[in-house]
Amino acid sequence: MPQARALLAVLTLVVLAACGKGTPITSGTPTPAPTPPPAVTAQYPIPTASSMPMGIALGSDGNLWFTEFATSKLGQLLHGGHIMEQVTPTRKAEPNGIASGSGPNLNLWFTETSRATVGQITVVGQPFVEYKLPDRAARPVGITLGSDGNMWLTDPGTNSIWRIRAIRRKPFVNFTQYKLTGNAQPATITSGPDDALWFTEPGTNRIGRLPISGSPLNEYDIPTSDAKPAGIAPGLDNALWFTEEKSKKIGRISLAGVVTAEYSIPNSVSPNQILQGVDGNFYFTDTAGNKIGQFFFRGHNVNFYNIPTANSGPTAMVLGLDSQIYLVETTGNKIAQFRYFNV
Repeated sequence: MPQARALLAVLTLVVLAACGKGTPITSGTPTPAPTPPPAVTAQYPIPTASSMPMGIALGSDGNLWFTEFATSKLGQLLHGGHIMEQVTPTRKAEPNGIASGSGPNLNLWFTETSRATVGQITVVGQPFVEYKLPDRAARPVGITLGSDGNMWLTDPGTNSIWRIRAIRRKPFVNFTQYKLTGNAQPATITSGPDDALWFTEPGTNRIGRLPISGSPLNEYDIPTSDAKPAGIAPGLDNALWFTEEKSKKIGRISLAGVVTAEYSIPNSVSPNQILQGVDGNFYFTDTAGNKIGQFFFRGHNVNFYNIPTANSGPTAMVLGLDSQIYLVETTGNKIAQFRYFNV
């Protein structure tokens, strides 16, 4: 019996020692790793100082292309994080909005605000081509690809929307102008779920709609007075969503032109551009607040995430090839990556 008790004590010590080192789990469900919160996970400084990046677009080459308003350059953020820059043919052109086009070359199109010009460049970087708008008072700002394959842009200088149609004969493009009512000052433009062009009118506190046929032009009042609509983007719910920079709200407008909801954004300073992520939620830049906002599509609550660079002035955004959000830091002189989901 003493020998049996001694053997039992030895076995107990062995088992306890094994447990102390961690006994392998052979059954049950492992605890998943915690999901990191959304955050700015990378910032890419632009080589040219004080360049004031304004617009950003995903090129058909999978790279991010952006405009440098103050230095008359176009930048290209490559997959490895390296930035290349090219000077536009016209000095002090103030390149502003940028969008990918359609057709065999899938060129990048961009507005040159101070020169009443629209430019294009191939994804291989050359050649630049610039086209003068027929009206010398034009000040083109926003630009987007329409469902008809043409480029459409906003022009607060002449209070107009322009259609740019590429043609085979000289001068290679054809311009059509659509005048807006009042002092609309059109800003951001996008292609809607109904294939029409939708745009914000901060000057008249309206949302505009223009079919690709060019008629009829409709302009819809925003219920909140002096809201100063800024960014606009299509939603997966067959509607358009927009920011109200002055009233600090996010609005929803149906395809029938009815503003069905306006949601206040607590703690926001100046909500600017907006887009819908692959998770179904909306994301917007708060330029003066130096934050990125996350507006939950279902709960309508808002989270904010700080940008590491102080006073960076976030404005335009786009989904990259990886479906993460990339944005320009207009005063911070950087391109940032905002990761909002794990892959």
